[in-house]
Amino acid sequence: MDTTLKPNPKYEVRSNVAGSSVKYDCLHCGVRLTSSLMEAGNYDHCPDCQTPMVVPGEKEKVVEAQKQLIEQKKREAAAQRKREGANEALAQKLADEARRARDLQLDRDPLREWIIYSVVIGLLLVFAAGRHLFNAIVTDTSGLCVVIFALFIFGVVLNFRAVKGLRSEFVCAAFLVKKLKSPRGFGEIVKAPPAGVFHQHIQDLVRIARHDPNVSQDSLMTLLYSKMMARAKIVDTLSGVLVSLGLIGTIVGLIVMTNGLSGTLDSLGESGDASHLMSGMRETMAGLGTAFYTTLVGAILGSIVLRVLNNVYASNVDHFVSYIASLTEVRITPRLRKNARDNLQEVVAGEIVE
Repeated sequence: MDTTLKPNPKYEVRSNVAGSSVKYDCLHCGVRLTSSLMEAGNYDHCPDCQTPMVVPGEKEKVVEAQKQLIEQKKREAAAQRKREGANEALAQKLADEARRARDLQLDRDPLREWIIYSVVIGLLLVFAAGRHLFNAIVTDTSGLCVVIFALFIFGVVLNFRAVKGLRSEFVCAAFLVKKLKSPRGFGEIVKAPPAGVFHQHIQDLVRIARHDPNVSQDSLMTLLYSKMMARAKIVDTLSGVLVSLGLIGTIVGLIVMTNGLSGTLDSLGESGDASHLMSGMRETMAGLGTAFYTTLVGAILGSIVLRVLNNVYASNVDHFVSYIASLTEVRITPRLRKNARDNLQEVVAGEIVE
């Protein structure tokens, strides 16, 4: 094949339902030709004169391929969001059904623990440091205390949503445990769409058991724990940010205080004007207030309150992962291993008969 062949520089790209195509003329006989845009850059022959040619439109082919890749990623992302939304809706439905079941016993209730800790810490803050926290917002001229409070509220909301979702997982797990006690419960769990991480965990083990009779859940539990602790890491990062902002406020306050002292000394040395003296003293005291208040607010809200609430979530995640690992090891994996061995024996027996 002659590698010096050049495509016809005059061509036309059209798009339709079937896809994009390129129209061009044969450089030898002039017949009008049509090729798929995906063939651009490839060698071909004119069907009339059999002259070799290169299909034009290679640049448009690259652009079209990029568009198709972007569209494919969008479709995959939309499908993933749809699956996640369906799973969350199903998990919520199971949780609602489980709440209506009077005989359902939760192994642990993280939301109740979170509320208890929040109320206790809130009351302690109000009685011990409520006045100081209020004064910090009112008197801090740097605005850092307001920023710390805003980030604190954001962190509490994230933590509350994580704890609420974790409680739904406990409810779904309890519902599945109850269902496993019924004669056909395991089969229904395997066939039903996954509702909650425990349900998904069981179905993943079933898929593994189809290929490995010695099914193990160790890797799945590690991945599950990492996934559930991701939310705790976000809140823990916010906690560190609040403490850091408090330290930054200390530095800002000291700078303001230094400027105020400088103004005070200047007023004493030059004119002794009382108004300048009082202005410098006020600036000095404002700097001290910023330094102390931002440190106090950052330490209390970030290092104490948010970290304690986040530890409530983290400890419940530890308990939940241990809980479903124990349930799986006792109720699920023995059954899967037995079924896998029985199926393997049937296959081997069939091969021997043949």
